[in-house]
Parts: sequence; structure tokens; C-alpha cells
Amino acid sequence: MKEIYLYQFLTLLSIVVSIISVRYSLSLKQYLKEFTNVSKKISKKEFETRLDIYPKGEISELTKNFNEMIDIMHNTITEVENNKLQMESILKSISHGILAIDINSNIMLINSKAKRMLKCEKNENIEGSSINKSIKEPNILKEITPFIGYKKSISKEVKINDDNVFLISIDPIYFQDNNIIIGSIINIKNITQRVRLENMRSDFVANVTHELKTPITSISGFVETLRLNENLDTSTRNRFLAIIESESDRLKRLIDDILFLSFIENREDISKDKIKIYDVFIEVYDMMNYLAKQKDIKLHYEIKDDIILNANRDYIKQLFINIIENSIKYTPKEKSIFITIKNENNKFIFEVKDEGIGIPKEDINRIFERFYRVDKARSTEVGGTGLGLAITKHIVKKLGGSIKVYSDLGIGSTFIVTLPVKK
Repeated sequence: MKEIYLYQFLTLLSIVVSIISVRYSLSLKQYLKEFTNVSKKISKKEFETRLDIYPKGEISELTKNFNEMIDIMHNTITEVENNKLQMESILKSISHGILAIDINSNIMLINSKAKRMLKCEKNENIEGSSINKSIKEPNILKEITPFIGYKKSISKEVKINDDNVFLISIDPIYFQDNNIIIGSIINIKNITQRVRLENMRSDFVANVTHELKTPITSISGFVETLRLNENLDTSTRNRFLAIIESESDRLKRLIDDILFLSFIENREDISKDKIKIYDVFIEVYDMMNYLAKQKDIKLHYEIKDDIILNANRDYIKQLFINIIENSIKYTPKEKSIFITIKNENNKFIFEVKDEGIGIPKEDINRIFERFYRVDKARSTEVGGTGLGLAITKHIVKKLGGSIKVYSDLGIGSTFIVTLPVKK
């Protein structure tokens, strides 16, 4: 009888254990399914997802740890993405080209400015690729390749075929605080404008020295002649004095033009007033017409007396003088110059058309350079300083306008100045 009871007890116990095991297995399977679903969502960056189950025991601890792991992962990825966005924003805002290369010549980081300078593919992600495949500017590639991973900082100027000049600085990248170099950071700066200005400044000093030396040498020579020859006849003495006076006037004009050009270049703000253009022009016309009559040149003009311009009066007057005087200088005797001043489409237009000797096409873009002369011999003959058109260009620029020149050799030239009308 006892054996029967024991058998029944064991059978009942087995049934209970089986029921418990089945229920536990079903619960565990449900938990695993929930884990799987949540992990899939996390892999798709759905970091708001959490395990929404509340078991007891070790699985409860696992659920808690898993949800905390999601929070940490989310915060870490968010921080990394924010840092990346900040880095990209910084790189975009830098006016220089920035390029980081690892020790194996692979690109670790590059900004859009560097891409343009190095002629890389604009819309291609080249980070991770070799510089030999991605950089299409051979002159720069040739200069930076030998110094990748170099321990010292280096700066070099590189001239590109299209006359651009780049300043390239190469610095080593160290791994944290260790003395191990993992690559190089390259800073590329376009210094074309600076080099051009330095060359212009150098040329300007050389030209000024030459231009000043000529009249000074002439004056000094004739003064010495007069001092050593007290018995010169009156006519010779007067001729020498006339030359000295002429050279002195030339020297004064040159110095005045240099000072005026420097004044325009260095002055940031200019005073502006409402100017009645007719009054300014007539004042200039009276002076220029006197010069024109000496060469039997006829000045024709067309202007309305109601044109008002908001500008600097002295600049406008100098603008009129320089262009009209230039046309008179290079127009043969018994020819004509036609001047038109008008307002058109809310633009002030000043046009001077002459029947002069004209300008060769290859020289048109250079006539506004300081001391540039198309025909040096003729320029000396007419008494120009070589700064008139350079001053004109700077005046037009300061007034926010533009100047164009059209010319045919032996037929004449046309200068057109356009200024904005600001009411």
C-alpha cells in the first residue's frame, strides 16, 4: 500500500514539475522573443525602444541591465554624431583647405575647400581612400607626398599651372601623448592675391624710383651746368631754366598722383553728397576744352542738366578730368572727342569716345595698372605720369561702379563708366 502512495506522489510531483517547466519555458521563450524584437529595433537606431517586460529573478536583472545598456549606447552614439557635426561645421567654416593623411597615405579627413584646391571629385566621399587616387592636382601631390609622417613642420609655396599660388603647411599628427606619429595634417592656403599684391608693391616701388629719378637727374644736371657756366648767354640760360621748370612740374604731378592714389586706396569711408553733375562737368569742360583747342581737337558733349548723383564731388571731378585728358593726349590734331552723360535704368553712365590712336587688344586689360604705358615713347612725349587711369579705376571701385574700354587701332577708343544711382 505504501508503494502505491509513493508512486502516486512521485507521479503528481512529476506532473507539477512538468507544468512548471512548461510554463517557465513558455515565459523564457516570450522573454527571448521580446529581447530579439528590441535588439532588431536597436540595430535600426530606434533607441527609444525598451524591454517592456517585468519578470523576477535573474531575468529581471538582465532586463534592467539591457535597458541601461540601450541608454548608454544611445547617449554615446548621440555624442559621437554631435562631435562629428561640430567637426564638419568647423571644417566648413575654415577658409583654408584642411587635409589629414594617415601614415599609409590614406585620407582621414578633408574639407570641401581642400577638395576644390586639390581637384578631388566634388560629390565623392574620399575619406579612407589613397591620396594618389583622390588628389588630381599633381603639383601639390608631388610636394606633400615625401613629407607624410615627417617629424618636423614644413611650409612651402607651390605655384599651380593656372598661376594660383598656395602656401602648404605640413605638421605631424601624434597618437595622444605618445611620441608615435600616425600621419600628417596639411593646411592649404591660397595666397595668390597676397603674392600678386607683393609683386605689385615691388613693381610700384621700382617704377616710382625710376619715374622720380628721371626728372631729378635732369634737374640736377641742368642746375650743375648753370652753376659751372656763369657766362652762358641769356637764351641758353632761359632754355635750361625752362627745362628745369618743366621737369619740376612733372615731378610735382607725379608726387601729387602718388599721394592721391595712396589716399584713395587707404581710405575706407568716403563722404558723399547729392551732386548736380552738370555743374561739375561744365567746370571740368572749361579746363579740358582749353587743352583740346591747343591741338585743334573738338570736344562734343551731350548731358542733361537735371542729373543728380549721390557721390563724392572731388572723385567725380577727378574721374572726368582723367578720362577726358587721357583722350585728348592720345587723339591726333583736328579730330573729335564725344562725351555723353546720362541716367539709364537707374545707372549713371559717363562715356568718352575719341578718334585717337587706339589701344592694342593685348594691352586693354593692363592700361589701368600703375605706370603701365602702351607706347612709352609717346607717353613721355605727352607728359603723362602713368597713374591717371590707375587712379580712375580706384575711384570707380570706391564708388561701387565699373569701367569698360573698347578700342580699335587707328580708329579710337571708348571709355564707359557706370555708377549706381543711390537716392
